[in-house]
Amino acid sequence: MEALSEEDRQELETAIAKLRKAGERDTDAKTLQNDLKEFQHRVDRHLPIWKNSTVREYVEVVVTALILALFIRSFVFQAFKIPSGSMIPTLLVGDHLVVNKFIYGFEVPFMDKKILPFSRPKRGDIIVFKFPNDPSKDFIKRVIGIPGDKIEVRGKQVYVNDEPLALEREGTYDYVDTFEIEQSAELLDEKIGEKTHAILLSSHFSGADQGPWYVPEHKYFCMGDNRDHSNDSRYWGFVDFDAIRGKAMFIYFSWPPRQLTRIFSGVH
Repeated sequence: MEALSEEDRQELETAIAKLRKAGERDTDAKTLQNDLKEFQHRVDRHLPIWKNSTVREYVEVVVTALILALFIRSFVFQAFKIPSGSMIPTLLVGDHLVVNKFIYGFEVPFMDKKILPFSRPKRGDIIVFKFPNDPSKDFIKRVIGIPGDKIEVRGKQVYVNDEPLALEREGTYDYVDTFEIEQSAELLDEKIGEKTHAILLSSHFSGADQGPWYVPEHKYFCMGDNRDHSNDSRYWGFVDFDAIRGKAMFIYFSWPPRQLTRIFSGVH
């Protein structure tokens, strides 16, 4: 078989790269269809011997699997990378998560609505959602208040319906922040309902009274676990149910190398 020229090889690599990128982002059906057509056209043009070969059948199986994977990703699961330190110590910068989009219902394209919700977010759930001030950005936070709740912050203590969330000090926690600067904070266990999770409180901030906030129907109040370094509902308000993309499930990859032991850890 005649070897491919450098130009032909680059064309095929470009088409393959487009298909790979489709698996890393939300891809609409029309764009995916065009990318697949381009890939098939270039394979037919540069590798005509494959048209009726076993190798060609293998390529078609791979492409079909990709389409199925994209379908599952679009409706059931989504990948999400942690961009900031607002959820430390639970989630670190560089963690890559699998997000369950199915649990809170299917998103209806172009309508910003959900259908067939199997459950609603509960206090303590970690959710990914469209940032209310800029829906093109995704945020990840922990649900503190659900519809009907009253939320207050008194000093550094969170109150839900006038009851303080129990805190138990665990010691100090050293970490590297978003800007690769070493930080140290107080590590505490916070209990919300039957769930216990770790939070950080900075000794550099004295804490201030905030609220109360009364959570409306269809809305949620969310906070980061790194309490003094989180841009959350305390500053921009509530999260609408239809803006929620899904619930964080587990870490499938983490980088830099010091975080590789976090792979396949559950998110709680």
